[in-house]
Amino acid sequence: MLDPGKPARLLGSLLILAVLVVAGYLVLRHRGRAAPPPAAGEAYGRAAVSADLPAADDLRAVAREANVVVCVIDAARADHVGCYGYARDTTPNIDRLAGSGTAFEQHFSQYPETKMSTACLFTSQYPDTHLAYGDRRLAESTFTLAQGLRAAGLHTVLFSQNGYASPMWGLGEEFDEAYYEPHLKEAGRDLPDIWRPEALLEQVECWLEKRPRSRFFAYVHFMPPHDPYIAPPGTRRYFAGQQPPEAWLSDYAFDEVERERRAKERPWSEQHQGWMLNLYDGNLRYADWAVGELERLLREAGAFESTVLIVTSDHGEAFGEHGYRGHTFSAYDETIRIPLIIKLPRLNVAGRRISALTQSVDVMPTVLDLFEAPYPRDGVQGRSLLPLMTGEAGEVNDYVFARAAGQPPSYVIRSHDWMLVLYRGGQLRALYDLKEDPRALQNVIESRPEEAGRMVEAFRAFARSQTAPPLQFVDSDARRPQLPEVNKIEVNEEMRRSLEALGYLR
Repeated sequence: MLDPGKPARLLGSLLILAVLVVAGYLVLRHRGRAAPPPAAGEAYGRAAVSADLPAADDLRAVAREANVVVCVIDAARADHVGCYGYARDTTPNIDRLAGSGTAFEQHFSQYPETKMSTACLFTSQYPDTHLAYGDRRLAESTFTLAQGLRAAGLHTVLFSQNGYASPMWGLGEEFDEAYYEPHLKEAGRDLPDIWRPEALLEQVECWLEKRPRSRFFAYVHFMPPHDPYIAPPGTRRYFAGQQPPEAWLSDYAFDEVERERRAKERPWSEQHQGWMLNLYDGNLRYADWAVGELERLLREAGAFESTVLIVTSDHGEAFGEHGYRGHTFSAYDETIRIPLIIKLPRLNVAGRRISALTQSVDVMPTVLDLFEAPYPRDGVQGRSLLPLMTGEAGEVNDYVFARAAGQPPSYVIRSHDWMLVLYRGGQLRALYDLKEDPRALQNVIESRPEEAGRMVEAFRAFARSQTAPPLQFVDSDARRPQLPEVNKIEVNEEMRRSLEALGYLR
């Protein structure tokens, strides 16, 4: 006998199948263009696409009529920022921006010093390729973020309180406009005033009042919390007398010159370290106030809602961890792990946190990818982070590479779980198991030679890809590469005094 319900059930099955086919087509269409192919030897980790995340084309669509502001907070280490897990209320404005944007939790600088790090951000090149050491300028042929965004139709302007991140030291000369130390001095400011965010905010406010009708890219570089700690008295007292969370001290691993030099100075006690950390956190709160003021000025100018806002740093700051104080000479997390927050207009990606490894060299290709601006792929060493933001990829970097000065200089190769420190001369090495030892205190290179070997080979491949291959960090007989000739900066006495005051000359 014929089952009277069978035709109805068959029709229902066909309808369900049709719905699934159409839904699959719409999902594929929504995903837009695929992520760009990885470079040789660098595979993307794949990730399932979430229906809650925008596609790459959605991100690019919001940028077509947008401005972009890159705000750098000098010497801000990530682990002292509230949204990165710090117990103190150091950064309420930055935390709020992160709550409506995307925070990259494992973001690293390529060099713990302003000029080198800023050059990495501007060029998407590692220090051994852009070669902007000391008094060296960038090579004239070097492609930069400002050039890429100008080609995309944006007017470019630089505001910097740190002369090391300005045309004064050979960075940012390609911007349409630049406001930095000489301009602040013309306004009657001396160095202590120049390093206060109020001085730069005045320049930003005046510029916004007369800004061109075209879209703009503004690079804004605030000095705090960099030493000297010049926050207003009320802010300096914000954490005074308190016990800093998770403060700890240790000694140098191999830096004998630094050890001998520090031995002649008064050693830091836990009490003195606590006092310095309280002062630093108060100045970080001062920098956070400046970020809030920058947002206010953008809102009053009617520009905030149409602006891609990126908040990051150039390097961190050490307070006796691993023996170091300040930066430049240490490439441990306290000096190279920095915040990166990207706030996009009109897209709901609120509070997104990404734990993939990212670097300062990744910022430029990310912005240019977002703005669909062409750039020379062979001169760019970073990776676009858009695949991470869309969920198309789980990782874009297998390793982070960072360099520091020191005596002897060091290179760090870092993954999520391991950190290898190489010293120039090729003999001294340290390996840390970050899962078991997150502070990187126990050198396990003798017990884990296979892991160290893999990371050394990764460094060799990286080193050979640089303009001046730093192979002297793994091969004792490798010669230091000859640097190509460039025009150099004439360092006058005033510039030298400024660098001494910032701790860059000793």
